[in-house]
Amino acid sequence: MAETVNIAIFENGALSVAAKGANESEAVLGLPLNRLLVKVVRVPADAAGDPGAYALPILNAMSPYPDEPLTVGCETLRESESGSIVLAAALPESSAEDIGEALDGAKLNATRVDATFLGFLRSAWPKIGASGGRRMLLAGGADCISLVVLDGDCPVEIRALSNGCDMRREVMLSLLAAEDFAGAAPLAEIVVSGDVPVEGLESFAPVRTVDPAGADPVSGLAERAAEPTSLNALPDSWREVLDETRFKRKMKRWLAAAACVWFAAVAVIAGVPKVYDYMAAKQEAVRKEHHASYKRVNDKKNQVEAVRLISNHDQGALETMRVIASSMTEDVVLSKWSFRRGERLAFTGVAEGGTQQSVYEFKDSAAAVMLSEVSGSEDDADTPFFADVVLPRGVVSRNGKASFDMECSFKQKEAE
Repeated sequence: MAETVNIAIFENGALSVAAKGANESEAVLGLPLNRLLVKVVRVPADAAGDPGAYALPILNAMSPYPDEPLTVGCETLRESESGSIVLAAALPESSAEDIGEALDGAKLNATRVDATFLGFLRSAWPKIGASGGRRMLLAGGADCISLVVLDGDCPVEIRALSNGCDMRREVMLSLLAAEDFAGAAPLAEIVVSGDVPVEGLESFAPVRTVDPAGADPVSGLAERAAEPTSLNALPDSWREVLDETRFKRKMKRWLAAAACVWFAAVAVIAGVPKVYDYMAAKQEAVRKEHHASYKRVNDKKNQVEAVRLISNHDQGALETMRVIASSMTEDVVLSKWSFRRGERLAFTGVAEGGTQQSVYEFKDSAAAVMLSEVSGSEDDADTPFFADVVLPRGVVSRNGKASFDMECSFKQKEAE
């Protein structure tokens, strides 16, 4: 708790933040006993479910503002089958206006209200020491003297004494209240810490002085705040303000987050088209650069191919004519010769004998010629002279003759 929230002490009319936490707007508030209504109450077993409701009329009887509703906080001190002993406390709001103003001035909201003396008691307990008898502890402070009567480690009476009071009288009244609450028992000792007048107290029991140095109420309050069962006398109206402040703080965070999301969405809506335009322009520039490079390479390739075709006489016009002539049957006569180097040869002819078989034999013979027969190289043994030989309109028999068109390609047709 001390690591996440401030520990604030209200003393001598001033508020001081004694321990810093991560949440700078919230604090555990420690008050002197004289600013609280505090009472040790014995709660029967049938009222153990709501000890605050049982202690409320008792604290109302102690309050200087009987018509003001109180918010009672309880801390269980001891339990048994017959009931429990609880420490009940409440903060009358009518007497806490100066405390509220001090919190507002420090821009703090109280998350818990505890007694500073209880934090001191937790911190100073190793110096006080454990005992099975009845003891009285008196702790001096700027606002009051805090008194507690202990049976072992259980308080049976707690109250605030004004500075300058009749100490013998107040100690006597406190011992009578403790005897009325817990039965008669001898007082083993009186433990005194801080500025407390001790004259005449030796008549009640031996007096032992404890050095308050090192007994830090702030660390004790921090330890108690970390325990959910410890006393919390926070008034309901202060709790409502705390809840409202937390809600507003959360709302501001949510609105800030929503604004960030909205601005991000607007940025995306406005920025995505620009990003796409930029990416498209970049890709277009790359495409143009690649197209220019491709055109240069393709032009160079065409030039090389043209030179290669011109310098290659194996598939020139004369060699092609010789291949066709050697493939013809005796009754075939050719006409309309069309030759395009490196691409195709087309011609028209007739078989004067009128038989279509002669035309098909001529076609098959031309298609079977291998390039090696012309080039004389064994590397061309598996390469046909013509890549493809077709009769595009078939063979037509008319007037005792079989006419045909033949196309011979030097390149394979590209797959569609």
